[in-house]
Amino acid sequence: MFKRNELPYRKSTLAMVTDRLGRFLVVNKMTYEPNKYWSFPGGGVDEGETAKEAVKRELIEELESDKFEILGKSKHAYKYEWPDDVVEATYKKNGKYFRGTQLPQFWVKFTGKTNEVKAGDGIRFVKWVTREELKNHLLFPNQLENAEKVILEFTK
Repeated sequence: MFKRNELPYRKSTLAMVTDRLGRFLVVNKMTYEPNKYWSFPGGGVDEGETAKEAVKRELIEELESDKFEILGKSKHAYKYEWPDDVVEATYKKNGKYFRGTQLPQFWVKFTGKTNEVKAGDGIRFVKWVTREELKNHLLFPNQLENAEKVILEFTK
């Protein structure tokens, strides 16, 4: 059995992407229940890659577009613990134990037309939502509260 508090966090990234109307891009990942759970795009940091390089790569892979401009990195990292079954499943898949994920967060502007964004690698659906609608999509523990901190940081 693993000792959770001795395990590292998996390094990943998160991108809060907005369009010219101020809407946010949320994704329903293949690993989520369809149309119930949503998150912002992003993903793992590969060996030798910076978080900024990783978020750019993940946006291209997940959304099949390169029309993104990174405007800043948040001072707030989003960190969460995984349930024990996810810790074990990740170990079986990758041979490494992680206690959860720690994600540097980036504020990103989408510079293309919103219909140019497509569901790419690991993504079931993409959707543009207003700030008000985020509460209906960000249902994981502390997900909405985290988003609000970053939104306030970049919209002051």
